[in-house]
Amino acid sequence: MIVYGGEEESLDSLKRLSEIQALFLSCERDFCNHDLLSELLIEWGIFESAVADAVCPDRDSNPPLLQRLRQGSLLTGRLFSLSAQRRTTEMPSWLDRLGRVLQDPLFGHLPPKITARVPEGYAYYSLYPETFLESALRFLREVGAQPSVCIGLRSIGASLSAVVAAALESQGCPVCSYTVRPRGHPFDRSLLLAPSFEAELAKKKGAYFLVVDEGPGLSGSSMTCVAAKLCELGAAAERVLFFPSWAPDGVCFRSGAARARWPRHRKITTSFEEVFLATGRRPLIDRPRFDLSGGRWRSLFYRSEADHPAVQPQHERRKYLTFESDALLSPDGVPDRTLFQKGKPRLLKFAGLGRYGRLKRKRAERLAEAGWGLPAVGLTHGFLVTEFVEGAPVGGGKVDSALIEAMARYLACLRQAFPAARRCSFDEMIEMIRINIAEGIGKGWNARIDRLERFRSLFEEGRPTAVDGRMLPHKWLQTPRGYLKADGLDHHDDHFFPGCQDIVWDLAGSCVEFAFSSLEEEGFLRRYQALAKDRDLFDRFPFYKVAYLAYRLGYVSLAAETLGAAPDGARFRSLSRRYRSLLIVELSRRSTGSV
Repeated sequence: MIVYGGEEESLDSLKRLSEIQALFLSCERDFCNHDLLSELLIEWGIFESAVADAVCPDRDSNPPLLQRLRQGSLLTGRLFSLSAQRRTTEMPSWLDRLGRVLQDPLFGHLPPKITARVPEGYAYYSLYPETFLESALRFLREVGAQPSVCIGLRSIGASLSAVVAAALESQGCPVCSYTVRPRGHPFDRSLLLAPSFEAELAKKKGAYFLVVDEGPGLSGSSMTCVAAKLCELGAAAERVLFFPSWAPDGVCFRSGAARARWPRHRKITTSFEEVFLATGRRPLIDRPRFDLSGGRWRSLFYRSEADHPAVQPQHERRKYLTFESDALLSPDGVPDRTLFQKGKPRLLKFAGLGRYGRLKRKRAERLAEAGWGLPAVGLTHGFLVTEFVEGAPVGGGKVDSALIEAMARYLACLRQAFPAARRCSFDEMIEMIRINIAEGIGKGWNARIDRLERFRSLFEEGRPTAVDGRMLPHKWLQTPRGYLKADGLDHHDDHFFPGCQDIVWDLAGSCVEFAFSSLEEEGFLRRYQALAKDRDLFDRFPFYKVAYLAYRLGYVSLAAETLGAAPDGARFRSLSRRYRSLLIVELSRRSTGSV
C-alpha cells in the first residue's frame, strides 16, 4: 500500500549556505537562545545531508568536502549540547570555530543544486535532540571514554549523530564521525560504500560503532543494514550499538534480515518523558499538564470506548492539556471538569522545531482570525499553545445544514487563503491508486483505472492548495461559538498523502467521511462552488473521490496490520471494509465516466 508522500525541496546550495550563515550570526548575537541553536543544528544537518546525497548518488564515500561539512555538524552539536547543559560561558570559542568553518573555500565547490528532505522527527513527531544527548551520556557512564565511531543515517541522523559525537568528545572520548545513506527498497535497505571508505572503517574495527537514527521504521532494515556492513568489515557485534529514538523488540519488522539482526545489538535510547517531564526541563511550560497523546484525548469527549474513533497512536502529534490554576485528576485520570470553567485550559500540541513550528503558528493564527480554528496563544519550544475550547465532536452521519454550510465556507476559505506552489504529479497519484486498489481489492480493476487517464488535463489544471487533509467527523467540534475545525494545520505538509493538493481532495473526503447521500453531496458541492466560484468542480470531483478512497483504504489497512488485536486495530479493520465497499461502488458507477 502507498500512504506516504514525503516532502523534498530542490535548493540552490550557495543560497542555502548563505541562509545558514545568517542564522549563525543570529546565534552569535543571542547565544543563550536555545531554540536558535537547536534550529542551527537542524538546518545544518539538513544541508549536510542534501550535499552528501548529491556528492554520493550511488554509494557513500568521504571526500574532503563532506569531511568539512561533518566538522561543521560536530561544532553545531557541541554548541547545542553546551546550551542544553546551560554551559553558555563555554560557547563563544566554539562559535568562533564554527564561524571559520562556514567561510571555508571548499564550499565554493558545492554542487549547484541539492535536494533537501524534511526531518520528520523534528517536524512531526516531537523528536528532540536532547534525548540523544542523554543517550550519549548514558553510553559514557556505562562504557567510559572509549574510542568510538559515530555514524548518522541521513537525513535526520546527520544532526542527531552530531549531538552524540559532540557529547562523547566533550568527555575526552576519541571520536570519528560520518553519515551514510542506506539504499534500496524501503523494506530491504543495504549500505553501499566506496572501497576507500570501507577500508577506512575497517581500520577502526576495534572501536565502538554507534549507529544513530530516528528509526527504526516498519522494516528496521536501515539501521540493521549498517550494522551488518560494519560486522562484515570486522567489527564485533557487541561493539556495534544502536542509538534509536525508540526500542521495539523487532519481531514485527517487515525485513527478515532486520528481525534476525536487531536483537544482536545493544540499544541505548532515552524517551521524551525521561528528559523533559520527569525533570521539569524544557520544552513544556511549568504548569500542571495532562497527556492527551496517542488517542488519550478521546476520554475527554466520549463517555464510552465503543464511541471512540480509530486512532493510530504512532501518527498522532504529542499533545498536552494545561491549566493556569492548580489541577486535580479525577479517579479515572481525566481532568476535573470544573477546571474548564475556572482553570483557563490551554492545549499544547507539537507543531515542529525551528521553522516548522513557526509555519504552523502562522497558519493557526490565520485560521483563528477567519473563525475556523482554535485561537493561538503562543509557540513554546516546538509546541503550539492554543485556547482549549470545549465542544462536542460531530458523529459520523450526523449532519445538519449549519455544518454543511460551515464545511463549504471553510474549504472555500482554504482555497483562497492557502495557495500552494507544488503538489504530487498525476502519475504519482495514479500509481498510488493502482497499487492500493490492487492490494486492497484485487488486480481485476486495471481497465477501469486506465480510464482515469481522461482526468489528467483536469488534474494538471487544478489549483494546488495547502489542504486540510483530515475532513473527519470527529475533527469538527460543535461549540457555543458554532462549528470549529480541529487538526487543520499540517496534513498538507506531513509525509502522508495527499500533501498540497486540489481542494477537491477535501471535498471528496467530506462526502465520504460524513456518508452524504446523493442529495446531500450535490447540495454541499454546489454550495462550495457558489462560494469559491470553482467552475469545473463537478468534472474533477469523480477522480478525487476514487483517489481519496484508495488512499484511505491503504492507510487504514496498514494501521490495522500494525495495531493487530488492539481495539484500534479492530476499528481500522472495520473502516477498511467500509472503504473497500465504497471504492468498488465508485469504480463501477457511471459518474466516473464508466471507469
